[in-house]
Amino acid sequence: MDNFEVFTKAGLDKKSAAVFVALLDKGVLSLSDISRETHINRPALYTLLPRMQRTGLISQVQKQRRIFYKAESPMRVLELYTADQQEISTNLKTLAEAHKETSHERPIIKYFEGQKGVTFVFDDILQALPKGGTFYRYSSRTGDGNKLGYTRYAQIRDAQGIERMVITSEEKAKRKGNKLERSMKIIPKDFDLFTDNVSLVIYADKTAYIDYSSKTSFIVESAKIARFQEKLFRLLYKKL
Repeated sequence: MDNFEVFTKAGLDKKSAAVFVALLDKGVLSLSDISRETHINRPALYTLLPRMQRTGLISQVQKQRRIFYKAESPMRVLELYTADQQEISTNLKTLAEAHKETSHERPIIKYFEGQKGVTFVFDDILQALPKGGTFYRYSSRTGDGNKLGYTRYAQIRDAQGIERMVITSEEKAKRKGNKLERSMKIIPKDFDLFTDNVSLVIYADKTAYIDYSSKTSFIVESAKIARFQEKLFRLLYKKL
């Protein structure tokens, strides 16, 4: 990467970069010299050079009543670049927050069919939750998760230390057993056997529903709905 490319990537327009490179290479130049070295016409330089002076990229030197120009340290380019990046970063964060607020005003629903859709839901849980995060799950699933291809999901989940609170049937709780990252409560048999083969998972700002029998699933993206479902889950979990 040559110097010209370095400076353009650092945010200088092509003409400013050409002038800056010429002054760094040649030292002190007059306006005519700069025009000859950069092939930028004089009228354009009458506008460009004062602008570069105002940003501190170049400065004037007077010799025998003639005006010459010299480049300041390339560190000045770095300072301008860093300031621009900080401003861009701040603006993007503001836009992201505004987008987050408006995007969650109305729920977004994603519907899936087939085993790939079910797998997508569990992959989404891993992506949406931070390391050590928690999800809440009602599970009336009657089959074995390993047979459905969840071995990879379970490995990544455990590696990320994802915690889960589960409400399930007595039969399924016996099969699962106790685990450090998992706490379970059981639906009483006298109320229901809880064998609908359906799961509801509440995670991050999302709520996912899975019907294992038909292999259909959908995700509701809404912080409001997720928090509402989380409250209901915690209330029931506490009462069981």
